[in-house]
Amino acid sequence: MKNNKWIVIFIIVLSFLYLNPAEAGKKSKPVEVYGGVPIPGVGIAIDASYDARLDNLAPGYRVLNVAIVNESLNIIALDPTKDEWWIKVSGKQKKKKYKLISDLRTEDAKAWNQIPEQVRKMISYPLALPIGGRQVIDLFVAEDVPVEEFTDLIVLLNSVGTTFIIKARQ
Repeated sequence: MKNNKWIVIFIIVLSFLYLNPAEAGKKSKPVEVYGGVPIPGVGIAIDASYDARLDNLAPGYRVLNVAIVNESLNIIALDPTKDEWWIKVSGKQKKKKYKLISDLRTEDAKAWNQIPEQVRKMISYPLALPIGGRQVIDLFVAEDVPVEEFTDLIVLLNSVGTTFIIKARQ
């Protein structure tokens, strides 16, 4: 009977150590990789490119194409309201960070409605990336942002809970 009591006490103490609130509030360190390279421990690869031919797609915006490949054994949930995307650009304006728009329909309905309907269907933000899936996500940024000078794509996928810094290929 005494042994059981000590085991219960040990388990309770151990659980308090592992459920420390100070540890729960800590954010994980960003993972930095080059574009197109599989991210260790996650099983996805992310790459981005800018094509100036898409500049007139939505009035007032430029488009950054992001490709994601899911090599993991899990479906990756995507959420346009909780996932966050940025680019860092360098050049004339030193390093500056710009937020990307994943859901132009909500952000600027007027610009969204000026995109042809067939194109709107193709560029909507996906809700999941299936196992073995490959997806291109079109993200928008204001037309005055020098997208052609982007050096990093910063991604926070809510379902994964980690920030990824994707180094653009130069």
